[in-house]
Amino acid sequence: MAGPPRTVDAVVGAAASRDPGATHLILPGGSPVSYGETLLRARRLATVLAGAGILRGDRVAAVLRSSRELFEFYVACGLVGAVAVPANGLNTARENRLVLADCAPAALIADASLLDRVPPEAISPSVGLRLVTQGDADGWRRYDDAVHAARETSASTARPDDPALIIYSSGTTGTPKGIVLSHGALVDNARMISGVLGYRRTDRFLTILPTYSSFGYSFDFLQAALAGASTVIMPVFAAAAAVDLVERHRVTCLAGVPTMFVRMAEHMAGRDLTCLRLLDVGGGPVPEKLKADLRSGLGCETVESYGLTEIAPVASAQQPGAPGRPGSCGPPLPGVEARVVDEADRDVPRGQPGELIFRCGTIMLGYWNQPELTATTLRNGWLHSGDIGKMDEAGHLYVLDRLKDMIVTSGNNVYPKEVESVIFDHPAVQSAAVVGVPDDVRGERVHAFVVLAPGAAATADDILAHCRQGLAVFKVPRGITFLDELPLTGSGKVRRFKLRELARTTTPETVT
Repeated sequence: MAGPPRTVDAVVGAAASRDPGATHLILPGGSPVSYGETLLRARRLATVLAGAGILRGDRVAAVLRSSRELFEFYVACGLVGAVAVPANGLNTARENRLVLADCAPAALIADASLLDRVPPEAISPSVGLRLVTQGDADGWRRYDDAVHAARETSASTARPDDPALIIYSSGTTGTPKGIVLSHGALVDNARMISGVLGYRRTDRFLTILPTYSSFGYSFDFLQAALAGASTVIMPVFAAAAAVDLVERHRVTCLAGVPTMFVRMAEHMAGRDLTCLRLLDVGGGPVPEKLKADLRSGLGCETVESYGLTEIAPVASAQQPGAPGRPGSCGPPLPGVEARVVDEADRDVPRGQPGELIFRCGTIMLGYWNQPELTATTLRNGWLHSGDIGKMDEAGHLYVLDRLKDMIVTSGNNVYPKEVESVIFDHPAVQSAAVVGVPDDVRGERVHAFVVLAPGAAATADDILAHCRQGLAVFKVPRGITFLDELPLTGSGKVRRFKLRELARTTTPETVT
């Protein structure tokens, strides 16, 4: 008897076999698409790719927003054994030039509205197939025309150990790198986290996360397909529109980063959101107050998960209904080993901070074209996350910050998450981000960027006074800068390197 599917295309194929008429996607405008139709179109796209000479192991790039075409692209690549390379939908032309040069795709699929971000000189002669969606372009073949004209293939070439996906890091450091993930790692990880969170066939997801990111890919594409659930397609996140879609389509499960839920909360008053049963907040340090506010405001279970693309992508998650542990992102998933180590890779005592490292069967194959970085990150079978965290006596993880984001001021370690959480508790604050700025005396000084809630008022002195009540003196920001919004990546993470640049080139509201 065959075991459970362990390739990306087989997951969608299994869902279509169980019930081909079950709703897979709800498109912008409300049109439903069945699992059977997704599989049919993906099989035809696979024929188009194979006809263009795409072979097993070739890279196929896509410059697409969350869409039915992006989901079909993932399945079709599995069918022909190609490696899917989704570009960040917010990439500039310069960033896409770097990505395309690095992965050297044999085919390219792009949305017509994003073609200005695909410079012609970035497309090498080796790109034998160019498909354009949602429009026309010279030198490009229309995606829908190609799919409709193709025959359906039933072949499936990919194997669990084959590379399925190259996700380029979202650029919080400004230097993207390609993270290569196998079919088996992606599917096994999705099955592990789905088992913890208990997704059902009756669930309905919404792509507030971009599905070209590992977080959105796993939750709204793979995990939903494993359950046979449906997904509402939202091409680009907008807070008010997201709340409308939750209410209209009776969405039950949402996965997103803190900034998304903060923005959505502004539009939730008076809406019928009783359909929501589970929120998963992750993708970075999560303020405890945010989770509490979401639980009380919506009356639904709110959990925190933690992961990184290199682990495909979830490492730990809070169990729905389990007793709360403030600040925790839950225990490691079943099958994931976690340790907290010092600079010499020695285990630190429980409750003490150190680098989080992991060992499991869903770790990346490596960084594309970067063997030295791969060797540095994967040492002795353990993935070094670059995140600072701690573990309690029960084995639950607490993520404090990125190792490179830790601030050392006057010899003291300051974790931005802790400072941000205190600032976030101020009633006038919508969001905040903290970075270290070079200082001739202290080494670094703590600098905070603050976004006020709509209609709220607060001065820099107000924020600092609030910080002094909840933080040791060396953790209190030395400067405050107010922004209309924080610079974010396409997956909603704060671009801290942009804030560091801003902190060095602008005068803060207050310096102490």
